[in-house]
Amino acid sequence: NDIKASIPTELGKLSNLIYLRLSYNAFTGTVPEGLAEMKGLQLLQLQSNRITKIPTIPRLIDNIHGQSTFVADCGVPSAFDEALECYNCTMCCNADDGCYPQEEKTFRS
Repeated sequence: NDIKASIPTELGKLSNLIYLRLSYNAFTGTVPEGLAEMKGLQLLQLQSNRITKIPTIPRLIDNIHGQSTFVADCGVPSAFDEALECYNCTMCCNADDGCYPQEEKTFRS
């Protein structure tokens, strides 16, 4: 599609949205915080854009899509000066168009 714009904040208001595939465009800037509030979201694919920041989005649980449930450009080598941080991504893609599964991160208190 090659859409060149920021991701519309209005997408966060689509509370019944289940699948959101915005990959392979030219979206820029920050992912809207409202996407983190979408409780029914099962699939979020943001890779191959020019996104510079992703809010902490709760881990998406979906057995149908497995490791491609939440995909972003958080891999190395990065197209950015610093790799994009994505805390709950299930897969990270890099500047070489390679995508690799992320291990689930566990934090100890």
